[in-house]
Amino acid sequence: MNPVILIALFIIFILVAFAVFISWRSKYKKKNKNKKLLKEMVNYAIKNNLTIDKKQILNNNIIGLDRLNMKLVFFDNNKSGKQIHCINLGELSSCRLIKHFNKTNGNVSSISLECSFVKPKKASIYLSFYNELSDGLNKMVRLSRNASYWEKAINIFRKVEIINYS
Repeated sequence: MNPVILIALFIIFILVAFAVFISWRSKYKKKNKNKKLLKEMVNYAIKNNLTIDKKQILNNNIIGLDRLNMKLVFFDNNKSGKQIHCINLGELSSCRLIKHFNKTNGNVSSISLECSFVKPKKASIYLSFYNELSDGLNKMVRLSRNASYWEKAINIFRKVEIINYS
């Protein structure tokens, strides 16, 4: 066999092996990051006597719903730091999906849930699901569906909480 072909095959083999290693490493890091997020939420739930039975990881954030105590928990990990929102569903007047659009190109720049409270003096909380600066465009559709799902779930359990205590 020609030595040039052998060298070319060897180089291709090394490049493919390197690509597989990088892919495996990034999946391993993501898996560890997700485990850490889940562990943080479990620790928070134990510390605050919550039973979070519905939860979902959304990139760097995690959202959970305690249907027993009617509370929503949202871990917001952004560049300015970590914020934990624990919201009593009975205190919410509404939860709605908000999409902001980029004025220059018309693309969706952010997707969030606006949680408004019954008490008018209490400021609304915005739960961020998508940000075009930190999330890839390929994640927008999936995160938009997730936001829509959580909007419906929060509103359903918010109404159940209102009916239970009316």
